[in-house]
Amino acid sequence: EVARDRRLWGPVLVGCGVNLSMQLSGIDAVLYYSTKVLQDAGIALEWAQVYTVLISLVNVLVTIPAMMLMDKAGRKVIQSLGLGGMCVAYLIMTTALVTGQHLVAVGAMFGVVCCFAFGPGCIAWFIVAELTPVHARGFATTVGLGSNWLANFLVAFAFPHVLAALHAWTFGIFAVTTLLLTVFTLTCLPETQGRSVAEISDFFAPATARAVPAVAASAAASCPSSPPMLPKLSRSDSWHSETSTAASTTASAGLFTPLLSCE
Repeated sequence: EVARDRRLWGPVLVGCGVNLSMQLSGIDAVLYYSTKVLQDAGIALEWAQVYTVLISLVNVLVTIPAMMLMDKAGRKVIQSLGLGGMCVAYLIMTTALVTGQHLVAVGAMFGVVCCFAFGPGCIAWFIVAELTPVHARGFATTVGLGSNWLANFLVAFAFPHVLAALHAWTFGIFAVTTLLLTVFTLTCLPETQGRSVAEISDFFAPATARAVPAVAASAAASCPSSPPMLPKLSRSDSWHSETSTAASTTASAGLFTPLLSCE
């Protein structure tokens, strides 16, 4: 039933998009293959392994303040800033790898992980539950997390082949994907912090559906309700009314008179 309800397609698809942004941002490529990437950039194996451990540690540490900040700044703001920061960091990282500036590349890699932990690394896990009503959350969460892990597999499987083909230019692909995901977040993701499910549903409603309540509200405001007014009777109308009332009373008394006389 949930899958047939077209009103839920928008929230579910946007939730899937946010979950895909977690993987298409390239974070798995950075975490899984950072040692190899740093070695290819000319850094010794020992230092490449040290940098990989530090990158994973930073990913954990930055998540803590991000969880406290998201309730103040809002989910959409956090997601947009995180993806936008990753895009800038990827551009710096790609430029540094191409020009042979190894330390700059390492610093940019740390920047990628910080921006990910600040934004997509937190938001994707619970945003689907906030976008959908209670009866659809199980289905929507299953679809969202399923797309998340499917994208995880695809990125992890494809990245070594892309790295072998593009070498230092590889992370330029993720600069493009994070830019597109930032635009997607700004245009398609509603702010869910402090809003009810009904308010979030209005964001996905068609423009015509949103216009009907607005038109009704404006019509009600322009025509304020007033108590019904009874028509005023003239003195002649009032006299006829009293005469007819008296006549009906006399007729009723005449009907009951024989009964009284029989007693």
